[in-house]
Amino acid sequence: MHSFSFFWLMLLASVVAMLGCFIKIPYTIALVLTGLVVGYFGLLPGVHLEPQILFAIFLPPLLFEAGINIHFRSLQRQWKIISILAVFGTIISTVLVGYGMHYFLGLPVIAALLFGAVISPTDPISVLALFKRLGVNERLSMIVEAESLFNDGIAVVLFGVIQSVLISGVFSLSQSIFSFFLTVCGGAIIGMLVGGVASRVTKEFDDHLLEITLTTVVAYGSYLAAESVHVSGVIAVVAASLVVGNYGLPQGMTPTSRMAVISFWEYAAFAVNSMVFLLVGLEITVMPLANSLPTVLVAAAVVLAARALSVYSLSALLSAAGQLIPQTWRHVLVWSGLRGALSMAMVLGISSAVPERDALIPVIFGVVLISLVGQGMTIEPLVAKLGLSREKCDLEPYQLLLGENMSLRMAVEELDRNVRQGAISQAVRDQMVDQLNLKRQENEQSIAALRMSDENIAADEMKKAERIVLTAQKMAFHNAARNGIMEWNAAAKLISKLEEEQEMREERSRDSEGGFE
Repeated sequence: MHSFSFFWLMLLASVVAMLGCFIKIPYTIALVLTGLVVGYFGLLPGVHLEPQILFAIFLPPLLFEAGINIHFRSLQRQWKIISILAVFGTIISTVLVGYGMHYFLGLPVIAALLFGAVISPTDPISVLALFKRLGVNERLSMIVEAESLFNDGIAVVLFGVIQSVLISGVFSLSQSIFSFFLTVCGGAIIGMLVGGVASRVTKEFDDHLLEITLTTVVAYGSYLAAESVHVSGVIAVVAASLVVGNYGLPQGMTPTSRMAVISFWEYAAFAVNSMVFLLVGLEITVMPLANSLPTVLVAAAVVLAARALSVYSLSALLSAAGQLIPQTWRHVLVWSGLRGALSMAMVLGISSAVPERDALIPVIFGVVLISLVGQGMTIEPLVAKLGLSREKCDLEPYQLLLGENMSLRMAVEELDRNVRQGAISQAVRDQMVDQLNLKRQENEQSIAALRMSDENIAADEMKKAERIVLTAQKMAFHNAARNGIMEWNAAAKLISKLEEEQEMREERSRDSEGGFE
């Protein structure tokens, strides 16, 4: 991809992001649709989704940004659900899709299993943005995000194992299982080592530019190190990001550096995601989907059925074992399992030695398109119908009254300032203040009535108050360190302690809302 193409992709992404403020289409879905239009009219000829670029350039920052924002404490509380869904769910989905494709479409079993491994990883980026906007339970959002983060790695490993069997023509169950665990565990160990060393190094510096550079080295270095010894680079990046996010950021960086690092990775993920989803749309237009439409529809049905069977069966087992997953959450977990760019990159990366390669590519692309557009466009009404959303507009009257009261207080302060400057008289000021106070009292009565009628308002106020207190305390520690009253390391430890206490309070709140452990 040359620089001119990169410029146009970023320009398109910017335009779509701005238009997204006025239309109710998930940003990533809008990017795919834009890519379809651009590709159909041939506006960016020669621009393609290259699998080696996606794996080596685009995938590490996407995985790293997601990993550094997942807290160990939350992960530990849900590790059984996440690990079962990510590991066994991916394996079950691969097997079910494989045998479904073999039964309905006559694909050879090993080639069909390869198809299952390619299509099994989920890509919930647009879904998670929607969850945040709708106020969906944070625990459900975390399960969806963490499952996707780990099943990417599991699917890539399965893909490698099955492809090697397909090419060599030799299958050994014990050897395949050993290769699977070696690849996964090897990647995890390398990632943890790289992340641990980098996190320790960050303690010796207080330079946000250096620390951003170091985390970039971690993201790409862990991937390249793992791939160089033939273990999972994807798993390595995930492991490294979890170590850096939970050890390096809170204990090895000052608040200023931490904010700079998180902001950098947030932008990096946004930019990479934007290009990837545009490239997905562009790539789909060059596929002969019309000729493969019946096959694509059957494959999409098989993939969705396999996802449903794996999620519902594993959720039932988990619930029986005490890890309750509400029925409504199970429906969302099934429907939020969108397929994305990773599946397309894997199918493009299938060796030319695989005879079914050319037949699999358009089918995978068609299934990804149906998944992104079909499920991505309908997840919002599903969430609303299941009663899992608490849209921010529910609090709009309350927030409008609060905003008006804040403006009234500022107006009084401005009047006082003008009195001190001699711009207006005290008598005029008092007359205006009386009118403003009357309006403010009316608003206070309305706020009290809303608070009595909606328990969410009281909860919202408490969360807001906790955030205000946390921000004030963190700022006090930051200022003390900046002014030389305390060391940066001491300030960072105190800030980390505050954040841990806040996280524990939020978890207790989520427990009471979710109603299960």
